[in-house]
Amino acid sequence: MSEQLNIQHSNEKVDKPSLLGIVTSPIETLERIKQQPKVLLPLIVVIIISSLAAYLSVLSVDYSIVEEELGAEGAAYVGAFTTVGALVSGIIGGLITLLISALILFAIVKIAGKQIRFKQMFSMTVFISLVTSIGTLLNAIILYFVGGGDITNQVFTSLNSIVGAEGALGSFLSSIEIFGIWGTILTAFGLHHVGQLSKGASWTISIVLFILGSLLLTLSGATQSLVGA
Repeated sequence: MSEQLNIQHSNEKVDKPSLLGIVTSPIETLERIKQQPKVLLPLIVVIIISSLAAYLSVLSVDYSIVEEELGAEGAAYVGAFTTVGALVSGIIGGLITLLISALILFAIVKIAGKQIRFKQMFSMTVFISLVTSIGTLLNAIILYFVGGGDITNQVFTSLNSIVGAEGALGSFLSSIEIFGIWGTILTAFGLHHVGQLSKGASWTISIVLFILGSLLLTLSGATQSLVGA
């Protein structure tokens, strides 16, 4: 009887996880990622979205000062170099960030003694990054139409868009951002459904990682303020 149940269970068709599903039905999608982890297509989509966001951000930069110093031709060269650099660093940096994030989560789950493959955790990380990359693109679109030229401090979907603080406080408030919080929630769901951790452990780990990220951004903002001063 048990053998028949096992055969029936193995023959059951598991639907593939969909990109839209991580937004509309995240828990169901995470369960599918656990059964059928997919990487290539979601990774390509994330890279495209991130590249578009980087391109729009570069277009929002005001090169008038550069043009005064180097002339129109020099400013054009600087703009082209900045665009290519932003795209290349965005793609390579994004891939490295995804790999490191997946490795950290994979290590945590393995330390907890759970049986999981790295592909499952990497697939989960890529799917979740779709949400955060959409947030990055949204901010880039707003910056493009609103203007401003200061790319690093313009996070329109963060708490700092209301407060308008600078320095360390500005960086901290910028880290409290809608899509970042959304990604943290999805990470907690993923650690529970894909990583097989308890709900308490999943939420604790996700919140701690979010706080650590906020602290790093705050430290970066404080360092930039000191250097600028």
